[in-house]
Amino acid sequence: MANVEEIVKYMKKGGLIILVDDEDRENEGDLVGIGAKMSPENVNFMVTHARGLLCTPVGESITRRLGLTQMVANNTESNGTRFTFSVDAETVHGVTTGVSAFDRSATIRVLADPSSTEKDFVHPGHTFPLKALDGGVAVRNGHTEAAVDLAKLANEEPVGAICEILNEDGTMARLPQLITMSKKFNLPLLSIKELTNYMEKI
Repeated sequence: MANVEEIVKYMKKGGLIILVDDEDRENEGDLVGIGAKMSPENVNFMVTHARGLLCTPVGESITRRLGLTQMVANNTESNGTRFTFSVDAETVHGVTTGVSAFDRSATIRVLADPSSTEKDFVHPGHTFPLKALDGGVAVRNGHTEAAVDLAKLANEEPVGAICEILNEDGTMARLPQLITMSKKFNLPLLSIKELTNYMEKI
């Protein structure tokens, strides 16, 4: 059983974890960090070693405040992942093309800044916000809601960063490969089910 409280403390210090969902859902693992703590080094590690699409789960309150509307009016994605339009932070935040590890980490941190407004962003961009449901993993057991719940547990703004983990050959990493990666890079491994069980008790 993972120690959720210790994992949250680790993430609050800027650490990344491997978050696994259920076999009967996506059966995938993501590298996950807290949005406010995302560094260029974290972004570079995620895109290098996870290899999937780096996305930024955000709470519903943030989508409303920043005017982040849905990418499509009719969402037909199999798990109902709520992509908003993509963004980059404005150049005043040091962002240039938006795609470098520095630029993407800056954009994620601006998304997690409670003082940010719509004017702090341009779109389309290279960072992909995902709208998390307010009820968190209690209402949807996805990586999006789990990342936001972990940020909230750390007393940070409800913003995370997630990236699907692929094997070197481009196939999706499953639990045996995720355990190997966890040991190789000394990354905590947490399942969404473990997080859900913890959230039900607090």
